[in-house]
Amino acid sequence: MDLAEKLMYVTVQVRCELEGGGLSQGTGFIFTYSKGNRSLPVLITNKHVVCGASKTRLAIPYVHTENGIDERRSFCITVDGGEAVWVKHPDDSIDLCALPLQSVFDLMLRHDSEAHHVALDESIIPSQAQLDKLSPFENVIMIGYPIGLIDEVHNAPLMRKGMTATHPRYDYNGQSIFLIDCACFPGSSGSPVFLLDNGPYVEDGVLTFGMQRFKFLGVMFSGPVQRATGEVDVIAIPTTQRLIATTGIPTNLGNVIKARKLTELGDVFWKMAESELAE
Repeated sequence: MDLAEKLMYVTVQVRCELEGGGLSQGTGFIFTYSKGNRSLPVLITNKHVVCGASKTRLAIPYVHTENGIDERRSFCITVDGGEAVWVKHPDDSIDLCALPLQSVFDLMLRHDSEAHHVALDESIIPSQAQLDKLSPFENVIMIGYPIGLIDEVHNAPLMRKGMTATHPRYDYNGQSIFLIDCACFPGSSGSPVFLLDNGPYVEDGVLTFGMQRFKFLGVMFSGPVQRATGEVDVIAIPTTQRLIATTGIPTNLGNVIKARKLTELGDVFWKMAESELAE
């Protein structure tokens, strides 16, 4: 599989049954933290996606390889424990959380010994120096499940294309975010945002041909809407299925948490792992 094909295996639709009734839907993606010979696979999404959850339903896509042939399959599981099983970013203002997946993958391997999952990792998070080389106008792709849409037959996500609306080198309004110009609908919360170029591109003012460029820029979490009266509000991209009367006008803009904040969430997991070893 080429890189673009692999990215179709990274995301998982997150479906949460809520304590008060109803369903919250968003996007999650598989991410692996590594340190030495240890690895910690997790599913990352936004805190507001799992807020008030009583249980979470997942259908994890994976590759089944047999006789040299790759086949797309899914492993379905219900995770009990509600919101409490999700590990939250230590900064309350950072809308990120993660679910440990090692036990889920162990079950998946018992179900299918030829299963292989695809994950993102810290090696594709750009440094500040790499962000500084980007153009203010970069094409981006976002992968997820807008308004809960999914290819049910293949358990496959939808891909949206847009561009940067603010330069990724800058922290927009002093926060660890940047904006994209892309159709950001309910269900897009938690979607990974990538820079993926297969053709010529400009980096650090130089036009480059014949090389692929791939960077994991961040995680979609909210977007501004304009009220009919003219005010502009920034809201978490809603995920709960319910009827609402609204006069909000979408702006086709999305707020993206910079990928570097995932490293801080990983530090929480490593501290938890060290505590377990010490006991």
